[in-house]
Amino acid sequence: DEEVSMDMEYAMRIGELQKKVNTNMYTVGWYSSGIVINEYSSLIHAFYKCQCPTPVHLTLDTQLKEQKMKINTHIALPIGVKNGTEGCLFSPVPYEILGTDTEKVSLKFFQGLRGSKKVPTFNEPEQIVSSCDEMLSQINHVHDYVKKVLSGNAPRDKELGRQLMEVVQAIPNLDNDTIIDMLNSHMQDLLAVEYLTHLTRQQLAITARINQIL
Repeated sequence: DEEVSMDMEYAMRIGELQKKVNTNMYTVGWYSSGIVINEYSSLIHAFYKCQCPTPVHLTLDTQLKEQKMKINTHIALPIGVKNGTEGCLFSPVPYEILGTDTEKVSLKFFQGLRGSKKVPTFNEPEQIVSSCDEMLSQINHVHDYVKKVLSGNAPRDKELGRQLMEVVQAIPNLDNDTIIDMLNSHMQDLLAVEYLTHLTRQQLAITARINQIL
């Protein structure tokens, strides 16, 4: 017989640790690999209902049955007879995929590996150069558009002009020396983190060997 088990204490402890790391993070639901929703889904969903008022159940088609990782989101609607048998019905709800700029860079990197059999290697300097080239291309595109508008070869768009003004005003007014100092400081921070990571790995390796000896 198929069974489902869940370590509720572990899940609650992980949730509390996440909140300590980032106070803005909170539980909104849970996910599962596969698109099948069965009687076990309602049991797990009941636990997350204690964590948030209306938990969302997200399913991922990891088998790529439609040649893509299909995503579905559901909420549970109560059904049944009052003072009698009760249950829930998972009803689909719309969703939107959002991401930070950092996440978009990583996703774009992996999308570029489609169809490639090479082992993925993330070269930070190459990615910085690639991002700068893309940014310059976008700036040139905007510059050409502004020139066409000023010369009367393209229609004026007030909304687009307002957005471009907001972008220009958001750019900090820094000289070259300040930018170089900021880059050097950032590089020193990265080297320090890399050094501490290496040290931690060495400590873990030594601890593991000592435990084997004991």
